[in-house]
Amino acid sequence: MSFIDKAKEAISENIDKVEGAIDKAGDFIDEKTSGKFSETIDKVQGAAHTAVDKVTDAAGSAKGAAEDVATGAKDAAEKVADGAKDAAEKVADKVDGK
Repeated sequence: MSFIDKAKEAISENIDKVEGAIDKAGDFIDEKTSGKFSETIDKVQGAAHTAVDKVTDAAGSAKGAAEDVATGAKDAAEKVADGAKDAAEKVADKVDGK
């Protein structure tokens, strides 16, 4: 797993904390600059929140795709197992002379 993938996962798993940290950091900077850059800080906070939303949406899509692939693989494995069982039963029937 790459660093970016790990970061996306961490953000997705801790979205409330990340969103809170964005707000807290912006408020702290706004306070320390006596509100001189409030408009800019609000824009940066908005962009950060948008980025977090995009990351969580992408992570959700990736998780859904992975679940779909896993389900497909499971279904395929079950079909192969059923086919092998049927073939084994036919061979056993022939050996038993049925």
